[in-house]
Amino acid sequence: MSDSAEPIHARLAELAGPPEPGQVVVDLGCGTGPTLRAVSRIAPRASLIGIDRSAESLHQVHAALAGHKGQMATIVADLCDRLPCSDESVDVVLSYNTIECLPDPQEMLAEVARVLRPGGRAVIAHVDFDSMVIAGADAELDRRVCHAFADDAQSWMDHADGRIGRKLGLLLARSPLDFVGVEPLLAWSTEFTGHAQARLGQIRKALLSVARHGRGAVAPEEVEAWYTLVRDADQLGGFFFSELAFIAVAEKARSGRIGYGGQLAPRPAADTRASRPDVLSHD
Repeated sequence: MSDSAEPIHARLAELAGPPEPGQVVVDLGCGTGPTLRAVSRIAPRASLIGIDRSAESLHQVHAALAGHKGQMATIVADLCDRLPCSDESVDVVLSYNTIECLPDPQEMLAEVARVLRPGGRAVIAHVDFDSMVIAGADAELDRRVCHAFADDAQSWMDHADGRIGRKLGLLLARSPLDFVGVEPLLAWSTEFTGHAQARLGQIRKALLSVARHGRGAVAPEEVEAWYTLVRDADQLGGFFFSELAFIAVAEKARSGRIGYGGQLAPRPAADTRASRPDVLSHD
């Protein structure tokens, strides 16, 4: 689930360059295209490619980007396979909340390195679901619900890793790319609305589905009790939700040499719904 109102999409677009007219930007696991829409707003003539294995989602991408002035294409593909792009044909690769679904993330990063042009940039981001904070239920029930959601591979996922966000820097540092740096982005809310409401609804739906199939760590009545307590907290004015995402950046060396020392793009001023602590760069 990815909400177009999440501040992370704008940050991913910023870290993409922004791309110059005609440069090729590929979004791996683009879903309905919120990150591509953010790129289009700051680079309206970039060439955008969305790759996802859901044809239905890609139809929504085309509708949402109908006014994009540059070239636009979508490709139905499974990211467990070889990327449907030629060698050194892409300027920027973006991916959000996708890499945990792959049994071998390093294989995908090797493919990213293959398709990037020398000097090209990869921006890979993921929520660390094991770090969510939700006010309402008692500690024992809340921990079981949040950990069950973080660890569960939903029906559309080949793999799950609720702690993948904190691992992104290491994954990119071990890839064929030059690791630039990693930064955290905290999304939070004191109201049961918008992204917070959507995420908690996703948690409820996923865990109820798992429980009905007899493989859940939390019983359906416990899921509903947890959800009710969260809603009660909102009614009392004590609701709180936060989730921490990590954004890792790497580049393909112009010389073909593997090295370090790049810099992340400057960060805009923080707003009331996103907190961006200092960038942790690799010296």
